[in-house]
Amino acid sequence: MAFLNSVARVVWGVPMLILFIFTALRFTINSRFLQIRKFPFIIKSTIGSSISIRNGNISEFSAFCSVLGACIGTGNIVGVATAIYSGGPGVVFWMWISAVFSMMTAYSENYLGAIFSLKDSTGRFTQGAFAYIEKGLKMKALGKKYALFSLASAIGMGNMTQSNSFSDSLKNSFNISPYLSGAICAILCLIVILGGIKRIAKFQTLCVPIMSLLYLALSFSILIHFRQNIISVLSLILKEAFSLKSINGYSMYKAMQYGISRGVFSNEAGLGSSTLLHAEANITSGKQQGMWAMTEVFVDTVLMCTLTAFVILVSTGNLYTTLFGATLSSKAFSSIGALGSRSIGILTSVFAFTSLTGCSFYGERSLEHLTGKPCRTIYKIIYAFIVFIGCINPPKIIWTIADICNGLMAIPNLFAINILGNKIEY
Repeated sequence: MAFLNSVARVVWGVPMLILFIFTALRFTINSRFLQIRKFPFIIKSTIGSSISIRNGNISEFSAFCSVLGACIGTGNIVGVATAIYSGGPGVVFWMWISAVFSMMTAYSENYLGAIFSLKDSTGRFTQGAFAYIEKGLKMKALGKKYALFSLASAIGMGNMTQSNSFSDSLKNSFNISPYLSGAICAILCLIVILGGIKRIAKFQTLCVPIMSLLYLALSFSILIHFRQNIISVLSLILKEAFSLKSINGYSMYKAMQYGISRGVFSNEAGLGSSTLLHAEANITSGKQQGMWAMTEVFVDTVLMCTLTAFVILVSTGNLYTTLFGATLSSKAFSSIGALGSRSIGILTSVFAFTSLTGCSFYGERSLEHLTGKPCRTIYKIIYAFIVFIGCINPPKIIWTIADICNGLMAIPNLFAINILGNKIEY
């Protein structure tokens, strides 16, 4: 654990934070704050557009739900709890900043993912991060490294953190053994992912809207119950975000570090992973793909993560200094009784499961790109086995591994979109 923490501090040190901030600011300024100027138009052009399936491919809305299914998981519930535990309430402010500016990072990588295409060894044309790194930069070796980091991220962030939160939430809420929940989760995951991207997309399109609405309802009921604490919590967030040294030992740097890294973990802007799913959709316009990506970041982090953070802070007092991960989030939602505790246990497990199935596709595409041939069935069986391993492993180790994988994946992607930035239109 000490070694992993040392690696994570290097990967997510000052240079990485500067790179993320520079990229987000650069594309925000270049676009003249597009995400703010045209926000109503963006929402109308994405969620308000067609959700039909055409030509045998997944629809734009299905791709949207699939990306959200991969993003709206433990990063929104357990990830926010771990961030507050690690960096204090100030992380919430830096998650907001990260998300608003990162909307343009997500736009940029998905725009590039749409305008570049790459022919693989099977004769299939693919788009996304692999294409703009290898064809746009003409750096095939870097594309392979990105694929390797993407595969590691799918296993670390997409698989093990989600599966661990799946078992942890069921243990906290229903006292179910991690071995039992791990076996169930692995089997169900295998059933879904064996159907390929179409079955994954159909599953996400069904689950994500329903579970998101239920989560919103549960969160608002807690905020209404503790409404007298909302103003003081908002004040605490702003105060801790700029505190050089708070009473609980948190600092502005730690708040920035965990706020930005957890924001990235939640919405994946800057990692390039969403480009792999959007490449499967019926979207020919780079601008349209970019707008869908911006909407995903807004819904995932600005809306969902904010609700989780406020629910934790208004209902648990200073328990964020001693409770970690799913235990802290479970404590917050159990503040309204057994119904809240059991509801969040179910919601967390379902969100984690949707993330598992969505992220499996990232790993599948990455492995195919590395090996030059489909390894689908073998990969999916191994992926399901790792689900079981993740369910029974200590959470702090897994979350640290996830941070490292995210950072390694971001480096070649951020390098590529900055070099190719002059090709992006707004």
